[in-house]
Amino acid sequence: MDSREIAVAAFAVPVLLAVLGLWWFRRRRRDEIFEGVTPGELPALGQQVTRRRVPRGRQEYAGPVAVRFSPPDGLTPGLVGTVIDGQAHVIDVTATIIDLAVRGHLRLVAEAADPDTPPPPPRGPAPKTPVRQSDHDWRLIRLPAPDGDRLLPFEHKLLDAVFRYGPEVTVRELKARGFDLTMREAQIGLYREVVDRGWYTKHPRDRNRRLGCLGWLLVVAAVLAALAGITARPWEPARTPMLALGAGLLFAAILLIWGGRGRTPRTAEGTAARIQALGFREYLTKAEANQIRFEEARDLFSRYLPYAMVFGVAERWARTFADVAASARLQGVGDAFFDLTWLGGFDVLGDTLGAGLQIADAVGSVADFSAGIDIPDLDLADGLGGIASSVGDFADSAGGLLDFGDGCSGCDGCDFGI
Repeated sequence: MDSREIAVAAFAVPVLLAVLGLWWFRRRRRDEIFEGVTPGELPALGQQVTRRRVPRGRQEYAGPVAVRFSPPDGLTPGLVGTVIDGQAHVIDVTATIIDLAVRGHLRLVAEAADPDTPPPPPRGPAPKTPVRQSDHDWRLIRLPAPDGDRLLPFEHKLLDAVFRYGPEVTVRELKARGFDLTMREAQIGLYREVVDRGWYTKHPRDRNRRLGCLGWLLVVAAVLAALAGITARPWEPARTPMLALGAGLLFAAILLIWGGRGRTPRTAEGTAARIQALGFREYLTKAEANQIRFEEARDLFSRYLPYAMVFGVAERWARTFADVAASARLQGVGDAFFDLTWLGGFDVLGDTLGAGLQIADAVGSVADFSAGIDIPDLDLADGLGGIASSVGDFADSAGGLLDFGDGCSGCDGCDFGI
């Protein structure tokens, strides 16, 4: 072989190896799924099953999903939000706080904000989206732990962090005390939980940093090879092959660094959990008021509202129950069947909850949550409308300071530490 043939081989070999490596890694990035088992179901105890990758060209299951009329067993709103897309967003933690209130661990009460007290200065990077300014604040009141409700480790830590300085605290005070770190710890707790449950083999946001590190090593090797070629005398036969090798290593490094990034695949158990969550989302997005019996509606709205927040359909869920409330009134059932005792402070939001307000408006602002108190001149449909508005306001109040990402700060596979 002459020097030209050697140079072509020196360039082609590392590039070819990088392409083969990328093909292998991309194949392994596809989610697993149980073969011979209904999608979303787990194999029966002792059943022998085969795990395979989802079809080529896809990273996750994209087939039909059966509607679920209740949340997947043992999946809290935060876990549902994390397994759906592999990211623990701020809204997943905010929905967890709402869920803890619905479950009886705390109570949310709206109170008028002090106009003479300016909001605390923002910490960290500016929020990605503008934060809605509100004329009220939120007070969180810790309640005795209800019997029979078991907290997950990250939920327990989140509650302890929120009430670190006492049994009552406002969102404004949390912001002033650096609650962003608490939220980040909760996000990391969500990541740890989905790994501990076997839904992912490692951190969901790990982006194959080993492949990236290999790419950077190839960059160093490419520079050394290029320097060896440049410093060689023009008549030396190794000059051209070394320059070609440097170019090939550099091209291979670029392929590995940029083409090798990708999310951690779900295990077959993780895919089943995701499909169940998607099935429940189908219910929340398609349920109609005439399908919900009054005797079921007592706590259905509150229990499923945090999940609707995670799925981004809280407004629709709120509108559905506004129709349920209106139908109940027409049939003389009354408003007593709605359980909203986890919320308080409607008197602060009297103007916001004016006559005719729809439930969809309520999802925007947590201050409109009803505490089950009879509010003069305000029927339940109007109150539920304020509730929908309320939830979003609480999310904005908490999330405005906390819009810093997904708890990974752009890492390539953090180790669940802070």
